[in-house]
Formats: sequence, C-alpha cells, structure tokens
Amino acid sequence: MIPPTSGIGAAVLALFAIVGFGAFLWRAYQLYRYLRLGRNEDRTDHFWRRVRDEIVVYLGQRRLLTRRYYGRGLTHALTFWGFLVITYGTCDLLLSGIFGRRMPGTESGVYVWILDLFAVAVLASIVIAAYRRLVIRPSRMHIALDGYVILGLIGLLMVSLLVFENAGIAAGILEPGQTPPPLAGLVHLGYSHDLALAVFSGAWWVHVVTVLAFAAYLPQSKHLHIATTLPNVFFRTQRPRGALDLIDDIEGRETFGAGSVRDLSWKQLLDAYTCTECGRCSQQCPALATGKPLDPQKIVLDIRDQLLREGPKLVGAPGDRGTPPARWAPTKAEELWSCTTCAGCVEVCPVTIEHIDKIVDMRRWLTMMEGDVPAEAQRSLTAIERAGNPWGQPPDTRADWAKDLGVPTFAEKPDAEYLYFVGCAASFDRRNQKVAEALVRILRAAEVSFAILGTEETCNGDPARRMGNEYLWQTQARQNMETFAKYGVRKVIASCPHCFNTIANEYPQLGGEYEVVHAVQLVRRLVNDGKLKLARGAAPRELVAYHDPCYLGRHNKIYDEPREALGALDGVEVVEIAPHNRERGFCCGAGGGRMWMEEKVGQRVNHKRVDQIVSVRDLVASEGAKVSKVASGCPFCLIMLDEGVGAKGVAEELKPVDVLEMVASRLEVSA
Repeated sequence: MIPPTSGIGAAVLALFAIVGFGAFLWRAYQLYRYLRLGRNEDRTDHFWRRVRDEIVVYLGQRRLLTRRYYGRGLTHALTFWGFLVITYGTCDLLLSGIFGRRMPGTESGVYVWILDLFAVAVLASIVIAAYRRLVIRPSRMHIALDGYVILGLIGLLMVSLLVFENAGIAAGILEPGQTPPPLAGLVHLGYSHDLALAVFSGAWWVHVVTVLAFAAYLPQSKHLHIATTLPNVFFRTQRPRGALDLIDDIEGRETFGAGSVRDLSWKQLLDAYTCTECGRCSQQCPALATGKPLDPQKIVLDIRDQLLREGPKLVGAPGDRGTPPARWAPTKAEELWSCTTCAGCVEVCPVTIEHIDKIVDMRRWLTMMEGDVPAEAQRSLTAIERAGNPWGQPPDTRADWAKDLGVPTFAEKPDAEYLYFVGCAASFDRRNQKVAEALVRILRAAEVSFAILGTEETCNGDPARRMGNEYLWQTQARQNMETFAKYGVRKVIASCPHCFNTIANEYPQLGGEYEVVHAVQLVRRLVNDGKLKLARGAAPRELVAYHDPCYLGRHNKIYDEPREALGALDGVEVVEIAPHNRERGFCCGAGGGRMWMEEKVGQRVNHKRVDQIVSVRDLVASEGAKVSKVASGCPFCLIMLDEGVGAKGVAEELKPVDVLEMVASRLEVSA
C-alpha cells in the first residue's frame, strides 16, 4: 500500500526512527558495558552446532514446544514467529515511508497471506496470554505491570496493522499488482473514500510509532529477552550438560569462584538479561517444591538486579568489586546450598539459561574463599581429602566387598579389557555392595574381561566439585588418572551415574579421555548382542516402577537403556512414575553434594519422591495390578529411596532395587 507520507511526513518519520532506535541503541550500549564486566569466556567452539541451535531452538522454538507445555508453548511460539514476520513488514513500512523503497518479497501474495495469518494468530495469542495473567494467574509466573505494557504494545501493533490494511483496501490505495490483504479485507465497514483514507493514515502512523516506542522501551523492560535470546542460544555451552566449568591454572590463582559480578562470565550475565520470568525452572525445582529457600528463577534475576544496580559504579571504577553475589542477600548462602544440581531448571528453560554453573561458582567462593560450608558437608570434604571417600572409611578397606568374590585387580590382571570403577558407595555402603556383586555376576556371565583398581581407586571427586571445592576435585581426578595411565586403562564401566558422568564428561577437561559406559548401557548391549543369557519361562508378572537418576537421565540422556534392560526380563513390566519421569524426573535429593548434608527446612526431597511413587503405585493398584518394586540405576538414589520408603512406612510393600540386581537375579547361569 502507498504510505501516507509526504516530504514532511517522511522527514518526521525519519526523526521518530532516529529517536526510537537511538534510545534502543543507547540502552543496549549501556547493557553491553555491564555485560563486559564479566570475565572472558570462549563460546565460539562448534560453530555449526551453534547454527543448528539457532535454527532448532531459537527459530524453531523447540524448548517451548515440550511435553506439558505444548499449549502455552504454541501460543508463545506463534507470537514469536508472528513478531518476526511483522517486524520484517514493519521494516518495509519504514523503508517505504522514508525512502520510497520496499523490502524484498513484501509485494508477493505469499507474504501478504503469511502476514495476515500471523497477525490474527498473534492477536489471539495475546488475548490468551492476558487471560492467563488476569484470570488464571499461575503461581510460578512472575506477573508485573511491565508484562501488560508489552502485551498491550504487541496487541496494538496487530490491531493497527489489520485496521490500516482494511482501510487501505476500502480507499483503493493498493499499489499496482499488489495482492489485497486477505483476512483484513474480510470485513466491510462501509467507509467513505475520505474516511477510509483518514483511518488508513491514522492507523498506519499508530502502527509505525508503536513500533518505534516498542524499540525504545524494550531494553528497559523484562522483555529484553526478545533481543538477547538469539545470542544467548548461539553462545549456549557446548560442554556436556554434566560437566562443570574448569578452573584453569588452579595452583596459580589467588581467588576462586564468584566473589563479584566481575567473576561471573559475560555469558552468565547474558543469561541474567535473557530470563523471561516464566517460572518453568521454579516449577521443576525439587528444593523449592519441598519448602527450601532456593528458587532458580530468583538466582538468575538476583544476578540481573545486582548487575543493573552495581553496573554503573563498577564500569567507572575498575578496582571496585562490589558485593559478592553469594552475599547479596542474607539468605543467599542457604539458597545456594539447597541445590541438588539435578538440572531440572536447565532442562525446561526455554531460553537455554545455565543455572547450575552460576550456583556452583558462588559455592566455590563460599567454600574456597570464605570456608562457609555446612558442617556435615565440610566433614565429607575432609574425609575425601584424608581417606579418599566421603564416608571417611579407611582406604585400605575399599576392596573388602570383593574379597570373597575373587574379583581381580588391574595389578593382578593388567590385560583386562574394562576397568570396573566401583565408586565410593558400592565400596563402602553395604546396601550398594550388593549392586557391585550383581554387576560382577553379570560381567562373568557374559564373559566380559574386567578388573578393578582395589585400594588404588579413590573418589572420583564429584561431591567435592559440586560442593565448590574445585581444588580437591582436581586432586582426586588427577590421582585416578595417574592410576589409569599406570595400567593403560582405556575402557571404563561405572555402576554409579556420578562416577560415570565425572569420568566421561569432566576428566577430559584435565586430559583424561576414556571410553566410559554406564553398567545398564552395557547390560542392554550384552543382551541385544546375545552375550548375556537371561532365564526364560513362566515368570510371574511383576510391575516395577522406574526412577530416573538425574545424572543418568537429564545430565546424560540415558533414559531408554535402563527401561529396556528391565523390559528384557521375563514377566517384568516397567511402570512410569508419570508425570515425573524421563526429562521431568524428580530428584532423590542426593545430588550436588546434598547426600552428605542434612535437610533442615521443609519436607525431605526423597520423601516427596516416595510420595510420588506411592501415588503411581496406588493408581496402578486401583486397576487391579500391584507395583512391588522401584528400580533405579544410581547408588545415591537407592540409599535415598530406601530411607524414604522406611520413613513413609511402605518398606514392606515397595522395595527399592537397582536394575543390575534385577538382571543378575534372572541370569540363565549364575556366575
């Protein structure tokens, strides 16, 4: 349509554009300066993976269109896609209004149809979003006036677009050969020609001025994520999810962790700008769900608020460090120590915010700089340092569980194909020693060549690292790596997801590259290859609920193998603990070093998890079946579930087991 701008109108529009975009760029420059206060971090690796993320996650809105969130995700995705289409059209309006030129493709019938369809879809989505905020008011959602302003501006853009298109058709000011806007032209309001011209001109100016007002307001608002999501997705970490950031040259450093916003990386600060305040992370957090002070969304927003408050001063004073983020509020340390590092928040975040790295960086400051660690956690850290295990058991008893089984060590069998890295739990916890014994039986039945390190094994370091003692983790990791090198270990089996994750994903940061497999993955492979023979026959039907360990599931995407290993057993049917299963699985409460910390606030996380399992058991029982066991693939989960069923008084009816124990009990020939 021919823009309603004369020479003076074009000049006025150009002035408005300079003011609107100038305000946007000025605020963006200020925010960029604050962002650069953060430490440097290289996020340019794996370029084509990052391009793929832009297509799938950013343009495709993949993180929004997920299980449980399809409806809400679709309305947001339609708003986003429509915003992109209409922004392109708005650029066309500005270009034609100021310079008399057109954006490529905007005159085509295809674009006109797309523009109208998305205008209507966005308008409908805005109505739904407003209804949710005004009427439903979800508890997880941060509702503020700012959100209504943005919704109002977007709604005004859609309405003004459809109005000026409708009036333009009535006034007959389509350019030669231009396809009439199909949806805007459906309604005939009986304009006179002069009225149609006036309405067209007014709505056109309302539309373009609203766009420029939106541009000026955007970087001042919580909807800054509209601009920052694109770079935030592109620069998301390409490390495995289970790997924390490495502190390089740890011996030469004087400070550790985040003692200032300057110690957080620029990407961590970009995360803070990008939070949409949707509350998905909060809804998924097991700590918040059980009454702890931790709220993942608040962690991110507190960093943003601190950066915006202290940024102007820090930019002008290079020597000023400001307030340590871990001390920004009196309860902040308690919040940080409540985290189980389960990655539920990271999994559901639609804009790929990395919550765990921030929490651990602040823990590092508390642990290594201030020595402010919960007393029980400090005892475990001291035990790892002195005895090589968080239980504090004598290191020379690490292999006692295997004495009567005749399990060889690498010193005795240096040509073994696999190292079975037993881990501290299976070495010292009596309940988990039975799991180690089960794996030994399985490996022997399948004639897998393996050995253990015996007393030469030490803690993999996972608890120390997640409790903030990076130095102790690196010490433990290097000690194990030296032992691996001594025996030429290249292949590792781990029955503990924490050992598996650390050796597979974090040891490579120190140069330790190994082929690491979790025991349930190996079992599934052995069964599929016909190397592991399972007993067949008239086995009674047995319903087994499966609990997803966080460090096996969300951190390493191992969901199917444990279920398939259980499903390979005659008579066994796997029952899902829905909706808290797979990527939405609920933590047992032991991750992030919480295994060695008391829960003094709210409900115990493992008790909440047992409540969920019992609810599913009761639901299945109402259909005439009975769930008698809950299986897992993690020693920490087994300990926590054992305690939970006991505390809830259901230990006689619901028995926690490890997948390996169930497989070992069904071997055709016992090892």
